[in-house]
Amino acid sequence: MAVITEGMPMPIQQRRRLASVAVLATLVAGTAVSGLPAVAATPTETLVGVPHHNLAIYGATFGSTSAGDYAYAVARGTTGALNVIDTRTATVVRTLPLPGAGGSWGGTVTPDGTAYIGADSKLFRYRPGADHVEDLGSPVPGETTAWRLANDGERVFVGTFPTGKVYSFHHGTGAVRDYGQIWPGEQYARSVAVANGKIYVGLGTVARLVEVDVESGERREIPLPEQYRTEQFVYDLDVHQHTLFARLANSNRVLVHDLKAGQWIAELGTASGLDFSPPDAKKNVYFSSTSTGRLMAYNLHTRTLTPTSFTGFGTSRGFGWTHLDDPEWPGRTLVTISLGGNLSYYNPQSGAKKVVSAGVKGHPAQLQTVAAGPDGKIWSSAYPSGGITSYDPATGTFNENAGALGQAEGLYSYQNRIYAGVYPGANLLEIDPARPIVRGTNPRQFASLGADHQDRPFAITGVGNRVAFGTIPEYGQLGGALALVDPATGAKEVHRNVVPEQSVTALTTVGNLVLGGTGIWGGLGIAPTQTEAKLFLWDPATATKVWEGTAIPGAKAITQLIVAPDGRIWGATVGTLFEFDPVSRSVVRTVEVEPFDWRNVSHVWRSDHLAVAPDGAVCGNFRTTVACVDPETLSVQKLASGISDVWTMDASGVMYYARGGELYRLVR
Repeated sequence: MAVITEGMPMPIQQRRRLASVAVLATLVAGTAVSGLPAVAATPTETLVGVPHHNLAIYGATFGSTSAGDYAYAVARGTTGALNVIDTRTATVVRTLPLPGAGGSWGGTVTPDGTAYIGADSKLFRYRPGADHVEDLGSPVPGETTAWRLANDGERVFVGTFPTGKVYSFHHGTGAVRDYGQIWPGEQYARSVAVANGKIYVGLGTVARLVEVDVESGERREIPLPEQYRTEQFVYDLDVHQHTLFARLANSNRVLVHDLKAGQWIAELGTASGLDFSPPDAKKNVYFSSTSTGRLMAYNLHTRTLTPTSFTGFGTSRGFGWTHLDDPEWPGRTLVTISLGGNLSYYNPQSGAKKVVSAGVKGHPAQLQTVAAGPDGKIWSSAYPSGGITSYDPATGTFNENAGALGQAEGLYSYQNRIYAGVYPGANLLEIDPARPIVRGTNPRQFASLGADHQDRPFAITGVGNRVAFGTIPEYGQLGGALALVDPATGAKEVHRNVVPEQSVTALTTVGNLVLGGTGIWGGLGIAPTQTEAKLFLWDPATATKVWEGTAIPGAKAITQLIVAPDGRIWGATVGTLFEFDPVSRSVVRTVEVEPFDWRNVSHVWRSDHLAVAPDGAVCGNFRTTVACVDPETLSVQKLASGISDVWTMDASGVMYYARGGELYRLVR
């Protein structure tokens, strides 16, 4: 049921509730739902295919049993898959789906060889030799992400988001204990380690280290050195023999804490995640140093740092020890796995080293954004692996370019180019669709807003020879930005807090002005201070805001704005379409296509997308519903449901949208 409100233009602040009329939207073939010209009798939806495939391992854990040495690594996808890898032979022995979970940041292996994996909100268990994983569900309701795991031999400890909790799962009985939020206001329990009856928890988005007593639950903060208290996260934690290692973000610096002495004793430069290895026979622990570009050894007894001969060492998603049946690899050999699924081996006795593929297979990746390009192709990027793929409707083929682009939050066609706003760091790139995609040159990065504390550029519009970007700030901050950037030179104007403590989530160009829409949420890890989204008009010539007002009373985010060929301006919140009159600066009509309760949401950065069809209908995705709205009567034609919030329309009026990692095509 669609609800329409309309009336004469009036100042937004003086809008009154208008009479509402229920209009039945129908999919019945041949039934007229608007005054628009006739369209196809029955909308035709077709599965186009999977544009992106993801080989990304964000966390792994290692363990040994009487049968051998194994890595447990989750390859991210629309459904994540646990890969059980024999590290002696570098082969995948089992690949097991994780129902209801897309990926993992890690796990832990108990002394009997049982692997526990945290994946999205869930906890999974894999027993040695089994042909399946056990789905243990979401032990703490309301927590959407399980980050890192640790165990004390009896219990598994898990850090969570968005409440910043730690819970334990008893390995023997399955009993769950919720330790609650570890520190007031901290939403991320990002890293966890356990030793000597204490849980060590790394928090964010204000970096903090807290010690929790396993039995009593009592907690105390271990203050970071003063110069590091502006960091956002204690991102990784490991404890080996009374020595704690903490990697901080955003700097990636590693700090060393002596738990017996109760003091910070060293800083080891910068490192890539995620872990420090268990110690070898000489009490060396190993980590991947970005300061030196080497695998480094830190001795727990002498407190000395020594480079190994392993240069060009990449990211580590966890460390373990294995045994190779080869005289060049005596005793125990260190092994780790990379983001791309390669195993790296290093033998401390002989210095032997190698990198081999484990044969982990990629999986369909969730679509993050999709846009119609100036070349008639449909362009897309994926979550979280990024990449850029074009689909040619004329040939029905995909051109997939994994790694050519990060996670594009926004894609926008302008002046025969495609502009991308990429997370993290709000990097801004230009794609020339007439040239081959080559990593490092096309797409071409022309600016970044990371130094301006911006992270996610969702909104994009063209303004003369410049491109305007609307952004979400970095973790733990409020106050997005409106940035106007010249792609040719990289020259930029960045205007933060155009609407105080709100993000800029929608943009369009209206004559010589930019019309923007905001959302009350900032980066993850901080609660909003404002209660209502705003519209604003910005004059690029004078770099001033010339007007601000409320679009839909009570709405907390404006997620799309467009200018129709007839000059009308349309916008959307979440499930509701509205018409905006820039002369009276008021919303004159609204229609609710899909209901939405603002009380039951943690944040909204994007939702609806809009375009005007060749017959004049205003079409888009309204949350999970694809629909077209008659601009005269506001009657609604619902076309598809159950989609992701990823949608676009090409010049001929054909719509493309996602369900997870699949791209669909709809002809009205």
